[in-house]
Amino acid sequence: MPLLLVAHDQAPDGATALEDAVWQLAESHLTFPGSLLVESAVSARYLAEHLRGAMRRAGYDGALLVTPLAEPTLVGLSSEAEEWIRARLA
Repeated sequence: MPLLLVAHDQAPDGATALEDAVWQLAESHLTFPGSLLVESAVSARYLAEHLRGAMRRAGYDGALLVTPLAEPTLVGLSSEAEEWIRARLA
């Protein structure tokens, strides 16, 4: 299943709202400060629209970047995070 990178500029409460919305569409996800990696069959556009709507309903606004993740360079991640990513890109 594809991985999508979601970058955002949300404070912790807004980031939590985004993560809650991701669970509605995603098989699995991984969180980082200011971003999420989302495993989902939906398109980047659909996920961005879904997250934007969830943010607005929760009273948040801000930037979102949603893009497919195909050939990442992994530096400084925990071994668990690297394993999670590699397993999904295999």
